[in-house]
Amino acid sequence: MDDASFRRLVARYEHDSRDDPVRFARLTFALAAFGYAAILLTLAASAWGLVWGGAQLLHGRVAGWKLMLVLGCASLMFSLLRALWMRPEAPQGLAVTPQEAPRLFELIETLRRKTGAPRPDRVLIDGELNAAVWQQPRLGLLGWHRNHLVLGLPLMMGLSTRQLGAVIAHEFGHLRGAHGKLGQWIYRTRRSWYLLALARERASLGGNVADLALAFFFRHFFPRFNARAFVLSRQQEYEADRAAHRIAGAQASGEGLQAIEVQSRYLEEEFWPALWRRAANAPSPAAERPYRLLRDAMPASLSHAKANTWLADGLKRLSDVDDTHPSLRDRLAFAELKPGLPRAAETSAAQALLGGALKDWIARLDARWREEAGRSWSERHRYANGQRHLMDELRQESGTGAIDPDDHLLWSHAARLLDGDAAGESVLRALVEQRPDNLAGRYELGMLLIDDASDARGEEGAELLRGVAEAGNNPWAFSAAQRREAWLERRERFDELKKWRELLKQRDAEATAAMQALHDFEGPQHFEPAQLSRRVLRSLQDLLRGERAAARAYVVRKVDAAAPNWRFCLVIIERAKGLGQPDAQSWWAELRERIELPCPFMVIDLAHPYWADKARAPLVQQMLAVNGAQVYAARR
Repeated sequence: MDDASFRRLVARYEHDSRDDPVRFARLTFALAAFGYAAILLTLAASAWGLVWGGAQLLHGRVAGWKLMLVLGCASLMFSLLRALWMRPEAPQGLAVTPQEAPRLFELIETLRRKTGAPRPDRVLIDGELNAAVWQQPRLGLLGWHRNHLVLGLPLMMGLSTRQLGAVIAHEFGHLRGAHGKLGQWIYRTRRSWYLLALARERASLGGNVADLALAFFFRHFFPRFNARAFVLSRQQEYEADRAAHRIAGAQASGEGLQAIEVQSRYLEEEFWPALWRRAANAPSPAAERPYRLLRDAMPASLSHAKANTWLADGLKRLSDVDDTHPSLRDRLAFAELKPGLPRAAETSAAQALLGGALKDWIARLDARWREEAGRSWSERHRYANGQRHLMDELRQESGTGAIDPDDHLLWSHAARLLDGDAAGESVLRALVEQRPDNLAGRYELGMLLIDDASDARGEEGAELLRGVAEAGNNPWAFSAAQRREAWLERRERFDELKKWRELLKQRDAEATAAMQALHDFEGPQHFEPAQLSRRVLRSLQDLLRGERAAARAYVVRKVDAAAPNWRFCLVIIERAKGLGQPDAQSWWAELRERIELPCPFMVIDLAHPYWADKARAPLVQQMLAVNGAQVYAARR
């Protein structure tokens, strides 16, 4: 089922759920039970087929169809048993006991009694801005769960005790009574069937024969159950919120949600990037104490210059099918609260509930973070050394004349990595001054400036993005128009906004048509040399040297009438021979995340089933025949 069909199904089921929530929940439960019965029946049939087929091979005449039957049944049984016996990994964190934090356990016990939730078997503290209740079944489908309550130390540092209580009450609300048992069972069912679908997709030995038995299940039954389970999960989020409002108060709950929204953006955009930037100069994180810094930084984030912008962005997000949680605005409306940036607590929950032990918890999490971050830190340090060499090289070259715009963009990225946004801005300004027509440079500078606390700099960024959006159908036009729309909306410039949205709608349609055409490989195709700078290609080559699976790489540009001003590149990877190859279904996506090009691109792994199909061989040959396409060959 495609995304649009799934959304329509969710909308329909949401209507059914509002009309009669009890009936909807019971029918969803019945469908889950029916699905399990069908899977168990399939399991029994595959076991019978395996036994019968094995006996035929041993005592009867050997035939190809009998061999395929045995392989298919064995493959199907393995996938079914693994999905049914799903045992999620235990949550990561450091266990805390009542003796270590008596006030924390008093709060937990009070909230547990008021919600009617089962007592957690373990309470863990980790380094995330989050709280969660994990149910870990000891016996897979048969249950016998262990309940883990996980509390993030940054969350405790950033909220008041009452706000933290509302968060914990919400989590306990998922476990109380029949509501909790049904919700958790539906969640585990949905998860186990997803794992089964993934296992069947990746099955090779006997996969085609075995999947005939499950074709109807995954094409018709599972998408509908999945939509129902999604709606039920979202409905239960509201029920958990209701429990939090009743116990801790709607005000504390709403303030906590808004504080978490702001603090998550602070950590993502300010704190962790600044910390990891120090890897450029330090070979190891031995001197870093991130959680010691967060003790004061988490409350202070609520008065950050960008705090109101972060909250406004969070309030604009709509509820979507990629997350069962309702949007922040919907949750505040459910609590009957008006949005507003909360004030930092005078005493954080971490200080109130952990007391003198807080220093020890900070030290323990700092030590664990340094241990876990060590390898990534070292890799980042090595990468930074390469980027520093690149910057020195480009700086010297710029003294003798203009450099390639692609190289200028590499320079700005390196400067931001090593020295922060101000350094990257300086490089981008030089590019825009030298090449006012370079849309990529204008776009990146505009995106860097538009959120600045200074009105003048924000206005400059908005003007840069306006120019990019009005420059016609190009790779950055829609994103620039969308970002400027948010800026106009935040400043309540409604006269401009109405006209601007007409342009945004046009750019959205153009970008959608362009991306569809560029990703469509049916019919006649046209490819040209990519014309990337040698330094851009060198960064790609350096990355591929660390990939033993890559034997050769080619880069070409795809040209299409629907994307006249786009430079859209295809990075084509030819696999090396040998065992231990990465998964053909997903490796291309993992590789794409690590490749940096100054234009939109896609990665084509020739081992992927789509590209390995003989029907695609002439198309592949057409790509590889482009002049100068090959950019990498592994040493033999």
